[in-house]
Amino acid sequence: MNTIVKFGFLALIIILIQSSIKLIGVLITGSLSFLSETVDTLTDIFFVSLTIFALYQSQKPPDFEHMYGHSKIDSVGAMIQGIILINIYVLLIVNAINSIISQSYEVVNADIGFFLILISFGINLAFSRYLIFQGKKKESLALRVQGLNLFQDAMRAVIVIINFFLVLFFDLKIFDTYFSIALSIWIIFSAFKLSREGVKNLIDVNPIDMQILESMKSEINELEHVISVEDLKVRASNKNLFLELSLLVEDHISIVHANEISKFVRELGRSYFPIYNVEAIIEMNPLSSEASLSDTIINLLYTIKSEFSEISDVKDLNIFRIEQDYYVSLSIVVDENLTLAEAHNVCHKFETLLKEQVPRISRIITHIEAKPLNQIPRSELICTSLEPEALTHIKEEIGKILKTIPEVKDYHKIEVWNALGSCILELHVLFDGNLNISKVHDLISDIEQKLKKNLFLENLKEIIIHSEPVNNEY
Repeated sequence: MNTIVKFGFLALIIILIQSSIKLIGVLITGSLSFLSETVDTLTDIFFVSLTIFALYQSQKPPDFEHMYGHSKIDSVGAMIQGIILINIYVLLIVNAINSIISQSYEVVNADIGFFLILISFGINLAFSRYLIFQGKKKESLALRVQGLNLFQDAMRAVIVIINFFLVLFFDLKIFDTYFSIALSIWIIFSAFKLSREGVKNLIDVNPIDMQILESMKSEINELEHVISVEDLKVRASNKNLFLELSLLVEDHISIVHANEISKFVRELGRSYFPIYNVEAIIEMNPLSSEASLSDTIINLLYTIKSEFSEISDVKDLNIFRIEQDYYVSLSIVVDENLTLAEAHNVCHKFETLLKEQVPRISRIITHIEAKPLNQIPRSELICTSLEPEALTHIKEEIGKILKTIPEVKDYHKIEVWNALGSCILELHVLFDGNLNISKVHDLISDIEQKLKKNLFLENLKEIIIHSEPVNNEY
């Protein structure tokens, strides 16, 4: 179970205890200010349950019906919570005003009420600080928000404590209704802000400052082979930020150059927006291009994905065109319990279906993942050209390294690319098709590290390893 969901259940237990204490206090004392504070806690039972459900739903991966994920369920919950609170506390204000008009001020058993609210205050204060601490430790915004909400409840309880103090020691019951109105207005104001944030998220209000987006465009425009950024759209859903870019590029750039441009854009997005999980969809059109099929391809990808239970996600999507041919590169995240042969079979079927739907796709480049890969820092050094003898020597060195790994059955298609002034090494490695895909991922990571450590290739920027099962028919 996710850590945030676990703390959500813990918060629910605390709120149930708080509700019981406060409800007993209201029944014993008849205090309107105590009632205002108690109603908020009682409604929190429903709201925390809704939040737990929203958190659980929001963590589901995208599917055919929800191509951008489920995270907006949380925003719906926040909006509903705010609307209900506003309506409840308007009624409580009306009730308090009627008490003032009729001058019916009644608070009994103030000593018991004073004791109960002190207990409630202590629980709220201690647990809220604990949640905030855990939120900072685990870098969870949701935990910190829950902690701040409980801390705000503790601060509101101070008003009730003051009220009982005045009743208990000075017999001033008249302030009870005014304190009730003050608490209600406070909660209405907080509920309004909560609803407003939920509505802003639902209607896709851009959370990013225009100057930041313009700065990002300028950096992309300075890239080699990029002529201009034709369109840049941003939408957010909780901690997820979606970037949709349309780039105008030079005619006839290579696939490798286009792939490097898209990687740079994704890394740029992550550096500009570190608090978000950034997903980018990048469309590249050459200067002489006509209307593209990119929108159709994007929709088809998610439609086809829904037919494969083994595929949990499709990401790092690049769509670009050279003359009249379309090229698609993407990462396919599969069930980590699959073998390498099974994973390749699934991806082959996925590619075949996509090509059948869009015959103009000339090539699909897929990278299989069992889990998100760690990003490798990139240098900005300039790559020198390789002579045939140097390339032969590098291939021999790679062969020596691969022979030290028992699981490697064979290798082929060793290529060294020159892209954006840096070197990229690409090769295909064959493993036993019955190996678990997670095991293969670990082996590839190990191979990458050994190659980086032992190859004296100037300005090596990236190593791309394609894993294949022995006797691959695909």
